[in-house]
Amino acid sequence: MKNNVGFDSSLSKFGIGLFETIRVKNGIAVDLDIHIERMLSSINCLDLDIKYKKDFLINEIVTYIKKENVINKALRITVFDEGYNISIRDIPYNQETYEKGFKLAISPIVRGNSLIHRHKTTNYFENIYTKNIANKTGYNDGIFLNSEGVILECSMSNIFFVKGERVYTPSDRLPILNGIIKKRIIEICDELHIELIENEINISEISSFDFVFVTNSLMGAIKVTEIDKIKFNKENVVFDKIVKLLE
Repeated sequence: MKNNVGFDSSLSKFGIGLFETIRVKNGIAVDLDIHIERMLSSINCLDLDIKYKKDFLINEIVTYIKKENVINKALRITVFDEGYNISIRDIPYNQETYEKGFKLAISPIVRGNSLIHRHKTTNYFENIYTKNIANKTGYNDGIFLNSEGVILECSMSNIFFVKGERVYTPSDRLPILNGIIKKRIIEICDELHIELIENEINISEISSFDFVFVTNSLMGAIKVTEIDKIKFNKENVVFDKIVKLLE
């Protein structure tokens, strides 16, 4: 494990590397196998000079959790050309967060069609900038759009819309990171026989939806009460059914 990164590293010079943020619950890294599989798949897809085996990374994480007595935290593993790093931080969501829900702004950054956005790379400036701008204006996060106004994702999460008995989410054909919890939501909807539609959702259409929620590995699922001053319902039966199975 490397805690000091040299200036000659491609991570320092170009922001080249990958990371995964994993929820540790009661001393167990949730969905650890799936997180590492995604990381290794990205290494292969992006042709990065990073050579780690799945079993090695999993063992290092499990050992770290036991050694540091990590109970309920967010664990981050970063891999890059010079090595890897494991660190922990507090999970920023609490009961009040879930009760109040999120308010979302529109990111000032218009995204293009880049394969980079399909991977969890350490070149995260667009995401951090978007979240910081949203926070400074009283919002919890920002939504990325493309040049045609199509909704992609939030800076830290995937997004879902509910209309009647149907759930809608941006298609995986778009340049977005399809999160692990997003995949679980899709599976849950199938289990509950809830129709889930993956397609292109334009920002001009959002007022027609009843309810909105966002997901990632740390938060699970959180309702959205407002997007750029458009209000949404704070309760929804379909969402409640999904969250019950997710938990």
